[in-house]
Amino acid sequence: MPRLLRIFLLLLLAITSLFAQKRRKSTPKKKPTAVVTIHQGIFPLKVSKNGRYLTDYYNRPFLLNADAGWTLLQKLRIEDAKVYLANRNAQHFNTVFLQLLPPEPNQTNAYGEAPFYPKEDFSAPNDKYFQYVEEVIKQAARMQMVVALVPAWLGCCRGNWYDVQYKNGVEKCRVYGSYLGNRFKKYSNVVWIMGGDRDPLREEHVQKAMAEGLKSAAPHHLITYHAASSHSSTDVFGSEPWLDFSMVYTYFRGKQGVWTPEMPQVYEVAMAESQKIPRKVFILGEAQYEDENVGNDQMIRRQAYWTILNGGGGHCYGSSIWAFGTNWQEKLLLPGVAQVSLFYKIFSGLPWYLFRPDASNEILVEGRGAYGSNDYGSVSVLPNYRMAAIYLPTSRTVKINVEKIKGSNIRALWISPRTNKRWIGGYFKPKGVRELTPPTLNEDWLLLVGNVGRK
Repeated sequence: MPRLLRIFLLLLLAITSLFAQKRRKSTPKKKPTAVVTIHQGIFPLKVSKNGRYLTDYYNRPFLLNADAGWTLLQKLRIEDAKVYLANRNAQHFNTVFLQLLPPEPNQTNAYGEAPFYPKEDFSAPNDKYFQYVEEVIKQAARMQMVVALVPAWLGCCRGNWYDVQYKNGVEKCRVYGSYLGNRFKKYSNVVWIMGGDRDPLREEHVQKAMAEGLKSAAPHHLITYHAASSHSSTDVFGSEPWLDFSMVYTYFRGKQGVWTPEMPQVYEVAMAESQKIPRKVFILGEAQYEDENVGNDQMIRRQAYWTILNGGGGHCYGSSIWAFGTNWQEKLLLPGVAQVSLFYKIFSGLPWYLFRPDASNEILVEGRGAYGSNDYGSVSVLPNYRMAAIYLPTSRTVKINVEKIKGSNIRALWISPRTNKRWIGGYFKPKGVRELTPPTLNEDWLLLVGNVGRK
């Protein structure tokens, strides 16, 4: 080959190679397949290191403020579910409690889909039914809301899914729990509520199997148990490794239509739960609903304040909206809703997660009320005793031993749970007992007594 031709061919080869390299560099690289992460926004929830409250992903205290929307997944289509969630989000609810399955095994959701085909067979889930559940969970996640799901509601009185899960047996219940865990583990805003208004009796083994299946597939999802009224999760499943936090459930003494007339008050079960060893985070999972039986907005406030000041990490507000009847949108405007919103705003401005219940009479020396009554005052203090928080279900003059508050200048501050309006009750040196009277004598009050000096 002539020398000039050989040089020409070498130059042509070099130029071709150079253009090929430039083309490779300019060609967009194929993006790798997206990997789903379990961290979405502020979730998943965790248990604090000291076991006293829940935290978000960033270890910030999470004051659980829930609404009982139990039958949403069966009664509402996605358009209405978005209306409900947006309303609750605007009212500072950060959690909704939902039953995953229809109330009764022969029912479907609003789209006509049953959860299982064949019906009642836990090993044969209907994909279309659970796709809708995912849509609701995703909508809640966009609003940074937790969805607490009950896998199969037991019910108080041998209805609901009581017999069905017993007939399915341990292995199918474990498979069902595993299915749920695997299906929903990509959503970090999910927690699970086992049981459902019932203590475990013959269904103890199937409930355990279901919970174990869930926890093995989705270990970052927290699990609790909804026991019968007057009982807590730790009363019935206290030693189970899958039980991450506890729910207390009660009404009040003398309530009609419940299994015992000696039903304890919320502060009684909360105080008992906070004193258990080992201690678990607990919330008020269910209590008196606002517009059912003798319920009202004052009861709603009372239950929420009693819970937090007696060691709880949150509560669930209840109303008849849970059944999503034809007038459910009117129920969005019940008076208690706005006051639960204020409850959340008030306590979000306080170190509620540091408060410790105080059942002694050392700070509130007079005016607490009778133990066991609806009028009992709850007291909580910071570990360093630089603040005490006192909730009075009705107005009264109280006597406070300000010597028990550490600091150089003590202030008393009255806060109305109904309006969040505030009044200064006085400034004192930390000496002696002070008599304090709320601004009005026709409502409940939160009283903060704390140091505002430099020492």
